[in-house]
Amino acid sequence: MPRQHYSLGAIGWFLELVLAAPCSQRAAATIVGWISRLWPGGHQTPCANAGRQWLFRLGLYELTRPQERGDDWVWLVDHTVQLGPHKGLVVIGLRLGAWQANPRPLEHQDVRLLHLEPMEHSDGAAVRRELKKVVARTGVPRQIVSDGGTDLKKGIELFRQAQPHLAHTYDITHKVACLLKKELEADPAWERFITESNLARRGLALTSAGFLVPPALKTKARYMNLDSLVAWGRKALAYLKRLRRRRAKRATAAAEVRLIEARLKGLRRFRGRLTEWSTLLAVAQAAEHYVRYHGWHAAAQAELRRRLQGLATCSRSRRLKNRLLQFAAEQAAAARPGERLIGSTEVLESLIGKYKRLQNLHSAHGMTQMILALGAIVGRRCGETIRQALTHITTRHVTDWCRTHLGQTLQSRRLHAFPPEQNQQPSNTMRKGSF
Repeated sequence: MPRQHYSLGAIGWFLELVLAAPCSQRAAATIVGWISRLWPGGHQTPCANAGRQWLFRLGLYELTRPQERGDDWVWLVDHTVQLGPHKGLVVIGLRLGAWQANPRPLEHQDVRLLHLEPMEHSDGAAVRRELKKVVARTGVPRQIVSDGGTDLKKGIELFRQAQPHLAHTYDITHKVACLLKKELEADPAWERFITESNLARRGLALTSAGFLVPPALKTKARYMNLDSLVAWGRKALAYLKRLRRRRAKRATAAAEVRLIEARLKGLRRFRGRLTEWSTLLAVAQAAEHYVRYHGWHAAAQAELRRRLQGLATCSRSRRLKNRLLQFAAEQAAAARPGERLIGSTEVLESLIGKYKRLQNLHSAHGMTQMILALGAIVGRRCGETIRQALTHITTRHVTDWCRTHLGQTLQSRRLHAFPPEQNQQPSNTMRKGSF
């Protein structure tokens, strides 16, 4: 590599270990050192800070590299929120023609980072302003997909006023979660079941029956992972039934049996409800699966109806089915004859989740230059891409971008607010740069 102390192979190893393994940056640097010693004259052991800069430079290169213009781009848009004032607007995209040739759930390598803007103030007007910047890179897109957040929805609608042909579709996973929330929040039995599972968690966690502890629902977006809790309820009831049979044969310790019976006996009154909720989730998951693989098109409602018909076996699941079919008709109406539109932002949610994992390994949860890692995660990390990134993007470019878009980060302000005491060696966190 020109003007690089390390070979392209060592750099590529480090990036893959961090982004695909996944390893921490310190672990990746150590592993690269071990691997390089297998080759005569190798002994390339980069430090974690050097590897981190490769990550940021690759990310900034992907963010700023030219993109071909076209009228079939699809933008997937979302915000990432962390500790501090910034709300990061992320726009990734792909050419619709490429996906229509092979419809399937999108992967990180299928998309490109088109825009990234940490915003201290986000409303409809601010979102529209940022979307206009993306037009300069790709041209006006054919479709925008979002999760229906208030700022995003308003901004996209303002942006569409000048682009009447632009389709805006709603992520199927978030729509399903909203429909399930509407269905279950009105059900007193559901709240009692949540309370019962929380009591079971506290009562079993520190006992020999800890293997029966139920999964916890997410604090945020709790209606997006209901399946694990409902599945636990049904399995716990089945276990109680088997336990009674074993107790009759005296094959189980009496004390543990009494404990389990005491903590889980309340589940029995939800037996019928759990079957009903499982049917609801089966309908919801079938709809999500269909849209992720096939998108929205003229025949989407009819095909979805055939898939859901046999799963909706109770009145509540039939009501959910009808609402999903109505939603399908609304979304598919935006598709042109012979066209398939993307209906899921799952790949963007996954991308942001992977970035937050990297961020949590590196800082105290504020938004730092690690947000540039979003660009390093997407696309295909071939040797030529890495070579171009390190040739055209320097550490100075990364520093300037962060100073312009992030300003003084929480990490830097924390350093100034809590300086190390005199004669005390600073921690690794304190020795990191401002960004």
